[in-house]
Amino acid sequence: MSVPAAFLGLDVGTSSLKAGLFTLSGQALGLAEAAYPLLTPESGAMEQDPRDWWAALMSVCQQLLERHHARIVALAIGGQAPTLTAVDAELEPTHPAITWLDHRSSVTAEQLYAGLGQSVPIWGSWPAQIAWFARARPDALQRSRWLMGCPDYLAARLTGEPTLSLAWPAAEMEAASVDPRRVPAAVEPGDIVGNVIPSAAEQTGLPVGTPVVAGFVDGIMGVLGSGVERPGDACINSGTSGTFSVVSQPGTGYPVLGLDILGAATNTSGNALDWFAQRIVRQEIAYEDLLAEAANVAPGAGGLLFLPHLAGERAPERDPRSRGAWVGLTLEHDRRHLLRAVLEGVAFGLRSLGEWLVLNGAEIGDVRCVGGQARSGVWNQIKADVLNRPLLVPEVVEAAVVGAAVLAALAVGAYPGRQAAVSAMVRIARRFEPDPDAASLYEELYAAYRHLYPALRETHWRLHDLTHAAVREAS
Repeated sequence: MSVPAAFLGLDVGTSSLKAGLFTLSGQALGLAEAAYPLLTPESGAMEQDPRDWWAALMSVCQQLLERHHARIVALAIGGQAPTLTAVDAELEPTHPAITWLDHRSSVTAEQLYAGLGQSVPIWGSWPAQIAWFARARPDALQRSRWLMGCPDYLAARLTGEPTLSLAWPAAEMEAASVDPRRVPAAVEPGDIVGNVIPSAAEQTGLPVGTPVVAGFVDGIMGVLGSGVERPGDACINSGTSGTFSVVSQPGTGYPVLGLDILGAATNTSGNALDWFAQRIVRQEIAYEDLLAEAANVAPGAGGLLFLPHLAGERAPERDPRSRGAWVGLTLEHDRRHLLRAVLEGVAFGLRSLGEWLVLNGAEIGDVRCVGGQARSGVWNQIKADVLNRPLLVPEVVEAAVVGAAVLAALAVGAYPGRQAAVSAMVRIARRFEPDPDAASLYEELYAAYRHLYPALRETHWRLHDLTHAAVREAS
């Protein structure tokens, strides 16, 4: 019996590392996942231990290789960004990674970009993270040989070669006073950055010499793995955070992977459901059962709205001091209504991203939905109704994993080009049509939702500042 050739895609997310083995025909031989925690040692902090990412990578590789007999031709790694990872010359972390959710560099970012006459990028700022790190953690910086991103750390552990897959403009790096000697050589998505070395092979089970391919930001990897191709094709990637991206006309978006992409991101998406389950429900219940409760509530959640700014917000309004809120509570509401409002609030937030993209020149046609939320028929239907557009869901919803596998295959010449690879490896499994009555109601509720942030902004700022002042006094 012949052993099939396969490509390994890796997505280093905020809550877990996901991996998938795919054949040339796009068949998913297997998927695996390993979780790790977010650390909050002080107010505003959202850190992770890079060694937890490595442990997760070892776990998923071992799971897949034990269950499936395949010859791994190449692998690619994408993931969360911007996340600052500082390591010494031996690639040992000198400090926990500063994730994209960390708010401590927000003031630094505002000052840095004001000096450049620019707005802080929607996706966040790696240079601002470095500037904050240099000021707040000078000892750790002094011990650091390399400053890199999250996927770069794992690629370096596999190959022994530090690289940087998400380079930042020179002006921003200079404004942040980043020492260029600490920044690895920049590579492009799809470049082979090295090969698996013996020590990494021993820990992961991967064959020595396997080509390791540079990925990119998980949101963009998800766009590639969703199968979008033509201008107007859009993708909602709903994991811990949520992104709304669309293929734009050549020259009008961010050029990456042979596509021009316009995109925006919200801080809170799937983590809103996690928060609700862990902090509000606080009992053992499967997410499927919890979502079934929300399905039994009519659209509109009994006149209840939810602003999902649980971790501040990036877009369409950038405001690290904003907070979440339920608005419209009555004695008739119970946890089913609270959850239904959370699901609808996340969908309203995604719609606001889509409208922001249209204002910036995008045209939106078909919308694909990927990420963990795409497994939920209830949430998919809510999104289709809120957007008032059909929602297409691929067979494999872990699209960032698929996107990484596509890059791995392209890097070794397994396909003649991106279109051939995507056509072979991505298939649409389900289509959710908007319900006209629900869509009409959501149109009115969305108008009310868009008033929540400006109406609550000053109150949320005051609460944020009071809380932080109390924390400073206590410390």
